[in-house]
Amino acid sequence: MRRPVRAALFLATLLMALPAAAQRPFPEPGRPLTVIVPYPPGGGSDVTARALAPELERTLGTPVVIVNRAGASSQIGMAELARSRPDGYTIAYGLWPTTFTLYLDPSRHAPFNRASFAPLAMHVIDAGTILVPAASPIRSFADLVAAARARAGAVSMADPGLLGWEHISSVLMQRALGIEFNQIHFQGGGPATTAVIAGQVDVLMASSSTALTQSRAGTLRVLATLTSQPVASLPGVPTLASLGTPLTAGSARGFVAAAGTPEPIIRRLAEALEAAITSPAHREALARFGLEASFMGPAEFDAYWTREENAMRGVIEEIVKQGQNN
Repeated sequence: MRRPVRAALFLATLLMALPAAAQRPFPEPGRPLTVIVPYPPGGGSDVTARALAPELERTLGTPVVIVNRAGASSQIGMAELARSRPDGYTIAYGLWPTTFTLYLDPSRHAPFNRASFAPLAMHVIDAGTILVPAASPIRSFADLVAAARARAGAVSMADPGLLGWEHISSVLMQRALGIEFNQIHFQGGGPATTAVIAGQVDVLMASSSTALTQSRAGTLRVLATLTSQPVASLPGVPTLASLGTPLTAGSARGFVAAAGTPEPIIRRLAEALEAAITSPAHREALARFGLEASFMGPAEFDAYWTREENAMRGVIEEIVKQGQNN
């Protein structure tokens, strides 16, 4: 057979094979989906990701493996996703606004930016709270403010990482009240919570799911919520707004894929996540943490991300420019 004819036959065979490869089912039977949780075990993000895993396995029909890639306020885990193969088999469970504070802070040299990720689904929006050890002499938010005003830096405040929503909210609260905490940054919510329970740090800024778990266990006392309306799962706990400080904050947790993931795979993952997040079984699981599902699909999540980043960009840049820890 002459060479041009052989080449033409080879090309024709290759072109015939392409549609079959393109139509390969996702996920392939038995091939696991890896979900990167960029925080240590035991924190709010880890707990809610693991609560969703069984339902996501059911909707996708394949194993879902949660892996913790903690460090640098989630930068290590998110960087791992950004450089992963964009085939949909590795996704991440990030935290907002923390994700965009990482690349808005030039000192961090984050190896990713907004264009590195493809939004899949918002999962929950977890309201912020202020907590102290159960045995703390600080019995109320007024006590906390009085102790901080008595001596600048005498009260220590734990957060899960530099420029996370907890840190930013603490800075804004200190400015609004004219007080100064000794701000201590940890590598994740688990270590920060443990330090406050042990009495090594005076106060904790954390999500309402953490507050509910720890208050039920009798380890921490909730002083206030960073909400405009009371949190149903924390009856009797005042809001900062009701105490004269109209500051609202919390953590939004959602799933993203690596940029460049094919649109059909994005769509399949988003559909599976919606089915899992909105399922009665998962809603019941979230209720045990005092949470409700806050599902957003890719387009709505993308708009939320853009809106929140634009709103907080100036505050983040100011903190970074001033090198301000408190």
